[in-house]
Amino acid sequence: MKLVIAICCTTMLVACQEATAAAPALQAVDFSTMSCEQFWQRTPASDRGPFLFWLSGYFGHKKSSPVLDPANFTEKTKALADYCAKQPGDNVLSAAEKAFSD
Repeated sequence: MKLVIAICCTTMLVACQEATAAAPALQAVDFSTMSCEQFWQRTPASDRGPFLFWLSGYFGHKKSSPVLDPANFTEKTKALADYCAKQPGDNVLSAAEKAFSD
Protein backbone atom coordinates (compact mmCIF):
# COMPACT_ATOMS: atom_id res chain seq x y z
CA MET A 1 0.00 0.00 0.00
CA LYS A 2 2.86 2.40 0.81
CA LEU A 3 4.33 1.66 -2.61
CA VAL A 4 1.06 2.60 -4.32
CA ILE A 5 0.87 5.87 -2.37
CA ALA A 6 4.50 6.65 -3.21
CA ILE A 7 3.88 5.99 -6.91
CA CYS A 8 0.75 8.19 -6.87
CA CYS A 9 2.58 11.03 -5.14
CA THR A 10 5.49 10.79 -7.57
CA THR A 11 3.13 10.76 -10.54
CA MET A 12 1.29 13.82 -9.22
CA LEU A 13 4.56 15.66 -8.60
CA VAL A 14 5.80 14.98 -12.12
CA ALA A 15 2.43 15.98 -13.62
CA CYS A 16 2.43 19.26 -11.67
CA GLN A 17 5.97 20.05 -12.79
CA GLU A 18 5.05 19.41 -16.42
CA ALA A 19 1.94 21.58 -16.14
CA THR A 20 3.97 24.40 -14.63
CA ALA A 21 6.62 24.12 -17.32
CA ALA A 22 4.00 24.11 -20.08
CA ALA A 23 2.23 27.26 -18.86
CA PRO A 24 3.50 30.25 -20.81
CA ALA A 25 4.95 33.02 -18.68
CA LEU A 26 3.70 36.55 -19.10
CA GLN A 27 6.25 38.79 -20.74
CA ALA A 28 7.37 42.10 -19.26
CA VAL A 29 5.52 45.07 -20.66
CA ASP A 30 6.91 48.58 -21.12
CA PHE A 31 3.77 50.70 -21.12
CA SER A 32 5.76 53.84 -21.92
CA THR A 33 6.44 52.58 -25.45
CA MET A 34 3.12 50.85 -26.16
CA SER A 35 0.13 52.32 -27.94
CA CYS A 36 -3.44 51.56 -26.95
CA GLU A 37 -3.87 49.47 -30.06
CA GLN A 38 -0.75 47.42 -29.32
CA PHE A 39 -1.88 46.73 -25.76
CA TRP A 40 -5.37 45.55 -26.70
CA GLN A 41 -4.17 43.54 -29.73
CA ARG A 42 -1.04 41.96 -28.22
CA THR A 43 -2.42 41.14 -24.81
CA PRO A 44 -4.92 38.27 -24.79
CA ALA A 45 -8.08 39.06 -22.83
CA SER A 46 -7.24 36.30 -20.35
CA ASP A 47 -3.90 37.99 -19.54
CA ARG A 48 -5.06 41.61 -19.23
CA GLY A 49 -6.16 41.44 -15.60
CA PRO A 50 -2.71 41.70 -13.98
CA PHE A 51 -1.73 44.56 -16.28
CA LEU A 52 -4.95 46.46 -15.65
CA PHE A 53 -4.56 46.01 -11.88
CA TRP A 54 -0.99 47.30 -12.16
CA LEU A 55 -2.12 50.35 -14.13
CA SER A 56 -4.90 50.97 -11.62
CA GLY A 57 -2.45 50.83 -8.72
CA TYR A 58 0.19 52.87 -10.55
CA PHE A 59 -2.21 55.79 -10.95
CA GLY A 60 -4.41 55.09 -7.94
CA HIS A 61 -1.57 55.43 -5.42
CA LYS A 62 -2.11 59.17 -5.41
CA LYS A 63 -5.19 58.65 -3.24
CA SER A 64 -3.25 56.50 -0.76
CA SER A 65 -6.36 54.41 -0.30
CA PRO A 66 -6.08 50.77 0.78
CA VAL A 67 -9.56 50.05 -0.61
CA LEU A 68 -10.19 48.18 -3.85
CA ASP A 69 -13.61 49.04 -5.21
CA PRO A 70 -14.42 46.38 -7.84
CA ALA A 71 -17.26 48.40 -9.37
CA ASN A 72 -15.04 51.47 -9.69
CA PHE A 73 -12.19 49.36 -11.11
CA THR A 74 -14.55 47.87 -13.71
CA GLU A 75 -15.80 51.34 -14.59
CA LYS A 76 -12.24 52.66 -14.97
CA THR A 77 -11.08 49.74 -17.14
CA LYS A 78 -14.14 50.22 -19.35
CA ALA A 79 -13.26 53.92 -19.63
CA LEU A 80 -9.72 52.92 -20.66
CA ALA A 81 -11.03 50.49 -23.28
CA ASP A 82 -13.44 53.12 -24.64
CA TYR A 83 -10.72 55.76 -24.79
CA CYS A 84 -8.31 53.40 -26.54
CA ALA A 85 -10.97 52.40 -29.06
CA LYS A 86 -11.35 56.07 -30.01
CA GLN A 87 -7.62 56.92 -29.81
CA PRO A 88 -5.74 53.70 -30.78
CA GLY A 89 -2.51 55.53 -31.52
CA ASP A 90 -2.26 57.16 -28.10
CA ASN A 91 0.20 55.83 -25.55
CA VAL A 92 -1.52 53.32 -23.27
CA LEU A 93 0.20 54.79 -20.20
CA SER A 94 -1.19 58.25 -20.96
CA ALA A 95 -4.61 56.77 -21.66
CA ALA A 96 -4.55 54.84 -18.38
CA GLU A 97 -3.61 57.98 -16.50
CA LYS A 98 -6.71 59.70 -17.89
CA ALA A 99 -8.90 56.70 -17.07
CA PHE A 100 -7.58 55.78 -13.63
CA SER A 101 -6.75 59.18 -12.13
CA ASP A 102 -9.52 61.14 -10.50
